[in-house]
Amino acid sequence: MATTWTIAIDWDKNSNYTDTYDDVTSRVIAANWFLGMRQPYQEVADNSALSLTLRNDDRRYSPEYSGSPLSGKVRPLRPVRIQSYDGSTTRTHWTGWIESIQPTVNKNGQRIVQILATGPMQFFTEAETKVTLQENKRTDEIIAALLAEVPNAPTSVLDQGNTTLTTTGDNWVRQGGFTDSEKDTFDIYRAITDVTASERGRFFFDREGRAIFWRRHHLLMEEPSYAEFNDTMTGLNYVYAGVDQLKNEIYVACQPRSVSASSNELLWQLNEAVIVVQPGATRKVYIKYSDDAGNRIGAQNVTLTNVTYAQGTTNASINAKANGAELVFVNSGATEAVVQTAEVRGKKITTFDKLEAIAKDDTSIANYGRRTMRISLPSLSSLDDAQYIADFERNRRKDPRGAITSITVTSHGKNGGSFHDQQLVRTLGDRMVVQETQTAHNASYYIIGEAHSLAQGATLYQTTWYLEPAPVVYPWRLGDNFHSRLDSTTILTY
Repeated sequence: MATTWTIAIDWDKNSNYTDTYDDVTSRVIAANWFLGMRQPYQEVADNSALSLTLRNDDRRYSPEYSGSPLSGKVRPLRPVRIQSYDGSTTRTHWTGWIESIQPTVNKNGQRIVQILATGPMQFFTEAETKVTLQENKRTDEIIAALLAEVPNAPTSVLDQGNTTLTTTGDNWVRQGGFTDSEKDTFDIYRAITDVTASERGRFFFDREGRAIFWRRHHLLMEEPSYAEFNDTMTGLNYVYAGVDQLKNEIYVACQPRSVSASSNELLWQLNEAVIVVQPGATRKVYIKYSDDAGNRIGAQNVTLTNVTYAQGTTNASINAKANGAELVFVNSGATEAVVQTAEVRGKKITTFDKLEAIAKDDTSIANYGRRTMRISLPSLSSLDDAQYIADFERNRRKDPRGAITSITVTSHGKNGGSFHDQQLVRTLGDRMVVQETQTAHNASYYIIGEAHSLAQGATLYQTTWYLEPAPVVYPWRLGDNFHSRLDSTTILTY
């Protein structure tokens, strides 16, 4: 059965992709898209990306052309979607939003437009986290709290995490830098990266633009269904003992905390300034906790005290966060209110100097030289947990081996054949076995990233899968028909 492609832009942002000019398939010269990770063991994905080249001979996609039927609609943040239909199944391959529009100039020139679109990461990196203090929470619970902070957050599917973190969010700050630079909080994507790395899990956006979190055991729990590729790929990248893969000395830094005994520690005060609240208005002010030396800190049991006024009065309240707070002043009166003093107090959460857990393999160092890897995890406060991670990374990286980092296949984009069915179906988390005669390589892999290209009127369809080695031996698991066979080797996993 032939494959029909539909590339659509929701110019009206009404979520239906069915308005008159939404389907741009007939104008597509080339489409290239990517989602997932490119490097083995990469915890957090690169942003999803799409490049569309469209015919623009009638200036339809020139944003400043008032005669366009899309005048006023060719703008950033318009949803974009790629789908295929093979006669029985409609599949979504990519979902995102327009980032930029670049028409070619010169009325006698090519008259095309390049539209660049990206996935949801832009919403995460543009928003700073002001999450409430997360105490004794699983990694998925913390990520859910972070996602709740994101405007336009995508739908999410989150595994239940294996790791519970004692204190999170208090030290998500950027210390140092230029004297005129704000010591600010992390953006939300950076915070998600910290939590995901502490789990040794995965965070990425799937074909439908959903935010996906996998706990570290996710792929270990998968059944071994896979596709096989045997000397039939059009492209293959192979490396033995890759620089980014072979590591035999691992340092994992954690950050222990101390919580003060008193709930009356000064975290912030209004100094040499006033807060003016107009009659009938609400004024919100965000403040950041600091110690006596001006260093950003976290806090528990936070309260707003000693609020006085040079004029008028308000109803003052506080919405405490992990390392800052929102002060809310509601003026219900008929005259202007001037807040003269205010103090925020609570228990200080101080981050001490980093402690490092170390895991080495002396035999590997002697045979292959010292290959060092350093990991810094602000959310991790336990040295024992840091040691587990160091041991885990050493054990899976210490021995040299051959690895295929990506394979590329091609097919006719409409008529199918060759690997076409696999190109449509195989996505992140799927397994495959790759055999290659020249290198004598034969191993199983997980797909961790996918890149696709449609060109020549959708007749040339090329796919590159980015790969990560699957475990040679799986851990034993009670009650599982595959992993708990009596004749299987029992191994422990972190």
